Amino acid sequence: MNDQPKQGSRHEFKYLIDDSFLPIFAEYLEKIGLHKDEAQDGSYPVTSLYFDTPFLNDYHDKVDGIKFRRKLRARAYQRDTLEAGPVWLEIKEKHDMNIRKIRGLVDGADFAALLAGEFSEGLSRAAENDKSVRLFLYHFFAGNYRPVNVIRYERTAYVERFLSEVRLTIDRSLETCTWHEYMDNRELLSPVFPEQAVMEVKFRGAMPWWFGDMCARFELARKPFSKYTHAINYLLRPSPLAR
Repeated sequence: MNDQPKQGSRHEFKYLIDDSFLPIFAEYLEKIGLHKDEAQDGSYPVTSLYFDTPFLNDYHDKVDGIKFRRKLRARAYQRDTLEAGPVWLEIKEKHDMNIRKIRGLVDGADFAALLAGEFSEGLSRAAENDKSVRLFLYHFFAGNYRPVNVIRYERTAYVERFLSEVRLTIDRSLETCTWHEYMDNRELLSPVFPEQAVMEVKFRGAMPWWFGDMCARFELARKPFSKYTHAINYLLRPSPLAR
């Protein structure tokens, strides 16, 4: 499954929505011309492993509001073992209002070897054939990145039928645990926002015509929101990092 039709710069706006509004909201999206993505009827699980440096530089860049930021993660579209199938190695960069996501696909066994500190033949071939994989591995090794935490949620994706390249996703049942906890027990994840969902509107070029009406009708307020940052804050709540 490809969660992003094209790589490149785009706008990405995020909102928090109460779960109780989701049925009404889904009906509204259908009426304005959005429809569920064809993949698995638009709904599927997402499991992501986030990496960071030994001093959590990417986390602190977000908290400190640095304009140019980068995150490295591995993403799979299944609920069970992350390495059970193909894995997307992703770089997500943000500069002011622009988002760029670079991703390359590797085999689950080669990804497991990477986590074990090995550079398999399959991973070497993937890097040779895909510049996105090469770029991920460059940042991964140059920054001394290591696994930090796993985030899992259920995603429903909508796309616009005719006029523009718009993708709207609703992520619910967000849960997380540390990488070490995940290695011990793949179901040891805790809910972060039990009664809320994260909506993301992703588009290139002009803002969709229905955007203003949607925000006014549902009283949506755009918020700077990072699943990774909020998950880290949740995991560190007994002993938060000093600021």
